[in-house]
Amino acid sequence: MASKTKPSKRDAILDAMLDVVVERGFHEAPMSLIAERSRASAGLIYHHFASKEEIIQALYERIHILKMASLLDGFTPEMDARQAFVEGCERIYLFYRKHQKEMHFLEQYENAGFVCQPGLKASDQRIAAFAQRFSNSSKGGVLNEWPAEVLEEITIGLIERLARLPRKLSSGVLREIAESLWEQVRAK
Repeated sequence: MASKTKPSKRDAILDAMLDVVVERGFHEAPMSLIAERSRASAGLIYHHFASKEEIIQALYERIHILKMASLLDGFTPEMDARQAFVEGCERIYLFYRKHQKEMHFLEQYENAGFVCQPGLKASDQRIAAFAQRFSNSSKGGVLNEWPAEVLEEITIGLIERLARLPRKLSSGVLREIAESLWEQVRAK
Protein backbone atom coordinates (compact mmCIF):
# COMPACT_ATOMS: atom_id res chain seq x y z
CA MET A 1 0.00 0.00 0.00
CA ALA A 2 1.41 3.38 -1.03
CA SER A 3 1.74 5.92 1.76
CA LYS A 4 -0.10 9.15 1.32
CA THR A 5 2.01 12.27 1.77
CA LYS A 6 0.83 14.39 4.66
CA PRO A 7 -0.10 17.91 3.47
CA SER A 8 1.96 20.81 4.76
CA LYS A 9 0.41 22.90 7.53
CA ARG A 10 -0.15 25.71 5.00
CA ASP A 11 -2.03 23.30 2.72
CA ALA A 12 -3.97 21.92 5.70
CA ILE A 13 -5.07 25.46 6.54
CA LEU A 14 -6.17 26.08 2.95
CA ASP A 15 -7.99 22.73 2.86
CA ALA A 16 -9.78 23.56 6.11
CA MET A 17 -10.80 26.97 4.75
CA LEU A 18 -12.16 25.31 1.61
CA ASP A 19 -14.24 22.84 3.60
CA VAL A 20 -15.60 25.45 5.99
CA VAL A 21 -16.46 27.99 3.29
CA VAL A 22 -18.23 25.34 1.21
CA GLU A 23 -20.20 24.17 4.24
CA ARG A 24 -20.95 27.53 5.89
CA GLY A 25 -19.97 30.44 3.62
CA PHE A 26 -17.31 33.10 4.07
CA HIS A 27 -19.01 34.99 6.88
CA GLU A 28 -19.54 31.86 8.94
CA ALA A 29 -15.93 30.69 8.70
CA PRO A 30 -14.35 31.74 12.01
CA MET A 31 -10.62 31.39 12.45
CA SER A 32 -11.23 29.19 15.49
CA LEU A 33 -12.95 26.62 13.26
CA ILE A 34 -10.17 26.86 10.64
CA ALA A 35 -7.65 26.20 13.43
CA GLU A 36 -9.66 23.23 14.70
CA ARG A 37 -10.15 21.69 11.24
CA SER A 38 -6.53 22.21 10.15
CA ARG A 39 -5.15 21.09 13.53
CA ALA A 40 -3.05 24.24 13.59
CA SER A 41 -2.80 26.77 16.38
CA ALA A 42 -3.86 30.35 15.76
CA GLY A 43 -0.19 31.34 16.03
CA LEU A 44 0.77 28.89 13.30
CA ILE A 45 -2.04 30.11 11.07
CA TYR A 46 -0.88 33.70 11.51
CA HIS A 47 2.68 32.59 10.79
CA HIS A 48 1.53 31.51 7.32
CA PHE A 49 -1.20 34.11 6.70
CA ALA A 50 -1.67 37.66 7.98
CA SER A 51 -5.47 37.48 7.95
CA LYS A 52 -8.54 35.45 7.08
CA GLU A 53 -8.76 37.41 3.81
CA GLU A 54 -5.20 36.37 2.96
CA ILE A 55 -6.14 32.70 3.45
CA ILE A 56 -9.15 33.18 1.18
CA GLN A 57 -7.03 34.89 -1.49
CA ALA A 58 -4.35 32.16 -1.30
CA LEU A 59 -7.04 29.50 -1.66
CA TYR A 60 -8.55 31.34 -4.63
CA GLU A 61 -5.13 31.49 -6.29
CA ARG A 62 -4.49 27.79 -5.64
CA ILE A 63 -7.83 26.83 -7.19
CA HIS A 64 -7.41 29.22 -10.11
CA ILE A 65 -3.96 27.81 -10.89
CA LEU A 66 -5.38 24.26 -10.73
CA LYS A 67 -8.20 25.30 -13.08
CA MET A 68 -5.77 26.93 -15.54
CA ALA A 69 -3.50 23.88 -15.48
CA SER A 70 -6.51 21.74 -16.35
CA LEU A 71 -7.58 24.09 -19.15
CA LEU A 72 -4.09 24.22 -20.64
CA ASP A 73 -3.34 20.50 -20.34
CA GLY A 74 -2.39 19.39 -23.84
CA PHE A 75 -2.66 22.90 -25.33
CA THR A 76 0.08 24.05 -27.66
CA PRO A 77 0.16 27.34 -29.58
CA GLU A 78 0.42 25.36 -32.81
CA MET A 79 -2.92 23.58 -32.29
CA ASP A 80 -5.84 24.26 -34.57
CA ALA A 81 -7.95 26.91 -32.82
CA ARG A 82 -11.20 24.94 -33.12
CA GLN A 83 -9.56 21.81 -31.70
CA ALA A 84 -8.01 23.79 -28.83
CA PHE A 85 -11.37 25.43 -28.06
CA VAL A 86 -13.35 22.18 -28.08
CA GLU A 87 -10.77 20.32 -26.00
CA GLY A 88 -10.56 23.27 -23.59
CA CYS A 89 -14.34 23.14 -23.07
CA GLU A 90 -14.12 19.41 -22.38
CA ARG A 91 -11.28 19.89 -19.88
CA ILE A 92 -13.10 22.67 -18.03
CA TYR A 93 -16.23 20.52 -17.84
CA LEU A 94 -14.26 17.59 -16.41
CA PHE A 95 -12.42 19.90 -14.00
CA TYR A 96 -15.70 21.15 -12.55
CA ARG A 97 -17.20 17.66 -12.38
CA LYS A 98 -14.14 16.45 -10.46
CA HIS A 99 -13.64 19.52 -8.24
CA GLN A 100 -17.14 20.27 -6.93
CA LYS A 101 -15.94 21.86 -3.68
CA GLU A 102 -13.53 24.10 -5.52
CA MET A 103 -16.28 25.07 -7.97
CA HIS A 104 -18.58 26.00 -5.07
CA PHE A 105 -15.79 28.06 -3.48
CA LEU A 106 -15.14 29.96 -6.74
CA GLU A 107 -18.83 30.72 -7.11
CA GLN A 108 -19.04 32.07 -3.56
CA TYR A 109 -15.79 34.01 -4.01
CA GLU A 110 -17.02 35.75 -7.13
CA ASN A 111 -20.46 36.50 -5.63
CA ALA A 112 -19.01 37.80 -2.35
CA GLY A 113 -17.35 40.72 -4.06
CA PHE A 114 -13.74 39.67 -3.60
CA VAL A 115 -11.35 41.08 -6.18
CA CYS A 116 -10.63 38.20 -8.54
CA GLN A 117 -6.98 38.80 -9.33
CA PRO A 118 -5.11 35.52 -9.34
CA GLY A 119 -1.36 35.69 -9.03
CA LEU A 120 -0.65 33.91 -12.29
CA LYS A 121 2.81 34.20 -13.68
CA ALA A 122 2.83 36.14 -16.94
CA SER A 123 6.00 34.22 -17.78
CA ASP A 124 3.95 31.09 -18.47
CA GLN A 125 4.12 31.15 -22.24
CA ARG A 126 1.15 28.83 -22.63
CA ILE A 127 -1.13 31.16 -20.65
CA ALA A 128 -0.04 34.09 -22.79
CA ALA A 129 -0.41 32.08 -26.00
CA PHE A 130 -3.86 30.81 -24.98
CA ALA A 131 -5.04 34.31 -24.02
CA GLN A 132 -3.74 35.72 -27.31
CA ARG A 133 -5.30 32.95 -29.38
CA PHE A 134 -8.70 33.30 -27.74
CA SER A 135 -8.96 37.07 -27.87
CA ASN A 136 -10.99 39.12 -30.34
CA SER A 137 -9.89 39.07 -33.97
CA SER A 138 -9.12 42.81 -33.81
CA LYS A 139 -6.50 41.91 -31.19
CA GLY A 140 -5.02 39.11 -33.28
CA GLY A 141 -7.20 36.32 -31.85
CA VAL A 142 -9.80 34.01 -33.33
CA LEU A 143 -12.97 35.19 -31.58
CA ASN A 144 -15.63 37.62 -32.73
CA GLU A 145 -15.83 41.17 -31.44
CA TRP A 146 -18.28 40.63 -28.60
CA PRO A 147 -17.13 41.92 -25.20
CA ALA A 148 -14.85 39.47 -23.36
CA GLU A 149 -17.35 39.14 -20.50
CA VAL A 150 -20.06 38.03 -22.96
CA LEU A 151 -17.77 35.54 -24.66
CA GLU A 152 -16.73 34.09 -21.31
CA GLU A 153 -20.31 33.83 -20.07
CA ILE A 154 -21.65 31.99 -23.11
CA THR A 155 -18.70 29.61 -23.27
CA ILE A 156 -17.05 28.89 -19.92
CA GLY A 157 -20.15 30.04 -18.03
CA LEU A 158 -22.34 27.56 -19.90
CA ILE A 159 -19.81 24.74 -19.47
CA GLU A 160 -19.66 25.46 -15.71
CA ARG A 161 -23.45 25.33 -15.42
CA LEU A 162 -23.61 22.07 -17.38
CA ALA A 163 -21.03 20.57 -15.04
CA ARG A 164 -23.38 21.27 -12.10
CA LEU A 165 -26.11 19.07 -13.55
CA PRO A 166 -26.60 15.84 -11.60
CA ARG A 167 -26.27 13.68 -14.70
CA LYS A 168 -22.90 13.67 -16.41
CA LEU A 169 -23.01 14.49 -20.11
CA SER A 170 -21.50 11.98 -22.50
CA SER A 171 -18.29 13.03 -24.22
CA GLY A 172 -20.14 13.00 -27.56
CA VAL A 173 -22.84 15.41 -26.36
CA LEU A 174 -20.25 17.61 -24.67
CA ARG A 175 -18.20 17.74 -27.88
CA GLU A 176 -21.31 18.70 -29.90
CA ILE A 177 -22.06 21.51 -27.46
CA ALA A 178 -18.46 22.76 -27.58
CA GLU A 179 -18.45 22.68 -31.39
CA SER A 180 -21.74 24.62 -31.45
CA LEU A 181 -20.28 27.19 -29.07
CA TRP A 182 -17.24 27.49 -31.31
CA GLU A 183 -19.45 28.31 -34.27
CA GLN A 184 -21.13 31.07 -32.25
CA VAL A 185 -18.00 32.79 -30.94
CA ARG A 186 -15.40 32.36 -33.67
CA ALA A 187 -14.59 35.27 -35.95
CA LYS A 188 -16.16 34.70 -39.32
